Amino acid sequence: MKKAIVAVFAMLLLVIAVADAQTKLEKKNLIGLNPLGLLFKIYSGEYGRFLGEGEAEINIPFFYWAPLDELTIFGIGGKYRMYKDKNGEGIFYGGGVSLGSVSWDYDTFNFSTGQVTTESVTAVVVGPEVEGGYRWRWESGFTLAPSLTLGYFFGDVKASDGSIPATNPSGFQWGIGLGFAYMF
Repeated sequence: MKKAIVAVFAMLLLVIAVADAQTKLEKKNLIGLNPLGLLFKIYSGEYGRFLGEGEAEINIPFFYWAPLDELTIFGIGGKYRMYKDKNGEGIFYGGGVSLGSVSWDYDTFNFSTGQVTTESVTAVVVGPEVEGGYRWRWESGFTLAPSLTLGYFFGDVKASDGSIPATNPSGFQWGIGLGFAYMF
């Protein structure tokens, strides 16, 4: 008798779990890119995972830009977005943190010696951000999520000769994203 009760209870839990899973958001992952960045050869995108029925999303944005052979800019972050309508679409807002790195090797010509020297400059920035936007979602799995990001970054710049350049990367930052993605 005890085994029968346990089996019935297990079947009941399985039926509840299956029924609950069918009411939740079917596609929980998304991967996307920012087509605006491609216009400037900035490779930026995101991976996102919806939580529950789409009331929140954990998002990992990234970007890479190398406008010159000597200059490379890379960034990655983590965001937590909350959806007003709690279904993975519509108005979203949230916060997060971003980490950025700049590496620049540039040549200078010394007129008195006639020699070219290469100077390496690196910068690392990190900072909190807030974000707001709107996500449209279609049955095909494609989504569009324009957003505006505001943040304050703290950073450090160093040159290979030990000097600190006059440029300070700390300060207020903003960004615009288009967020074209595919849900799966």
